[in-house]
Amino acid sequence: MDQLPGEINQRIKREARVAGISRRKAPSIEVIEQRRMQLWVLTVLVVIALAAASALASWAGPESSLGAGQWILRSAVALLGVGFVAYAVEKELHLHRLLRLLTDERVLNAAYSQSLDMNRALSAAGKALNSALELDEVLGAILASASQLLGARSGSVMLLEDDAYLRVVAVRGGHLFRDARVRVGESVAGRVAETRAPLLVNGDAVDLGLRDGSKRGGEDGSAMSVPLVNRGQLLGVLNVRAPGSVQFDDYDLQTLSLFAEPVAAAIAKAGLYAAEKAHVAELVESDRMKSQFVASVSHELRTPITSIRGAVAATRLVNDAAQRNELLDVIERQSVRLQGMVEEILASARMERESNDSPVMLRKVDLAALVRLAALDAQLAGRPVTVEAPAVCEVRADSEGLRRVVGNLIENAHKYGSVPITVTLECDAEHVMLSVLDSGPGVPAEERSRIFERFYRTDPNGVQPGLGLGLSIVRGVVESSGGSVYVEDAPGGGAAFRVVLHTPADDRREEAHVN
Repeated sequence: MDQLPGEINQRIKREARVAGISRRKAPSIEVIEQRRMQLWVLTVLVVIALAAASALASWAGPESSLGAGQWILRSAVALLGVGFVAYAVEKELHLHRLLRLLTDERVLNAAYSQSLDMNRALSAAGKALNSALELDEVLGAILASASQLLGARSGSVMLLEDDAYLRVVAVRGGHLFRDARVRVGESVAGRVAETRAPLLVNGDAVDLGLRDGSKRGGEDGSAMSVPLVNRGQLLGVLNVRAPGSVQFDDYDLQTLSLFAEPVAAAIAKAGLYAAEKAHVAELVESDRMKSQFVASVSHELRTPITSIRGAVAATRLVNDAAQRNELLDVIERQSVRLQGMVEEILASARMERESNDSPVMLRKVDLAALVRLAALDAQLAGRPVTVEAPAVCEVRADSEGLRRVVGNLIENAHKYGSVPITVTLECDAEHVMLSVLDSGPGVPAEERSRIFERFYRTDPNGVQPGLGLGLSIVRGVVESSGGSVYVEDAPGGGAAFRVVLHTPADDRREEAHVN
């Protein structure tokens, strides 16, 4: 069996020639049996003929004048019989060797044919995997190829999650459910993930985790599970089950193990493709939002600048003091507006830089006093605000950043909501909740996760002034203070922006650093 097919073929030809098989006939088991039958029939006939000749010689009797010749004849017949039997035995030995060589050749040919079929199937499966890029398409191609390659009745792909669980991400037939989870180290799939060694199970595998254990009754059969490893990293496990009473063998396990290599590579490639696709989508969205931001900035800066230039030009032409004061008020208001936009841009850039480079210094801040000051400023600007807060309510935060948070939330409520605007504070031993409630239309549920993104605006047409940075600054400041911010429907209608902050953990320590 260790010989090459070419060497075996040469020995077959030699043994066939010695055994007396005609060159016109290709050596085969049938030809060998025919030759063996011919040989032993001839041997029997020769032995019978020689025995008859010996008996005839003995019948002539010892009184004959040819006694010496009779003895010689008997000896010759006996030697001829022994020689022919030896010839037949020698031919039989060669026929036996030839039969063994033909058997070895058939086994090798079957093995090579099976290996060729396996390589073709693996090549076809590899092409099917390489033709897909989306993870769902890759997983579907994996199970379809495994079923075709091994004749499997059902199969599943489990991917590793959090280094502790396997989650079913694709199912073909069987009783497993998508998104079912198996702990690493438990069940067949869990043990395969833990040991990274393929496993063949023949018999009832219900209790071993290859099917849904909620099903009643056992399910005898054969199942295999192999690890999916790419560049030394475990990605998951591939499971297949045989149909009916069919039993998988070691050859099938080896085939599935070989198939697992391109499968793992295809899954890794699909993961990279998905990550790259998401990154490209992020870049496209970022580019779109930046373009929108540039357009908004251009529009928003142009409006106050135009007003200031117009007011300055008109001031030169007006002699009346009252009119001049009105124009100066316009210049002042537009200058404040322009300053506010520049401060928003600078604050957003500063927060992004600080979040990457350095920690934020937090101090004990009286949020109740800060809210009352912000409400007073809004009142003077013609934006009435109602405050419901205790006399003192301390939090751990950045004082300047927190002032901007309250101011931005009040401004946002007046800009996109409607009066009355209410600011409330709720304090307990560990947390403080700041709420800004308006009576406007509220925020649609599908936009609540996005309104805190940079440059995002719920008013894409630009009817309301703004750069789309106010709420992103709110989230940045709050999260840098270890808190959280979200929006929901207000109890009486409208939007309710909630900010949750921590109270000072220790009154004796007034400064802390957080990343």
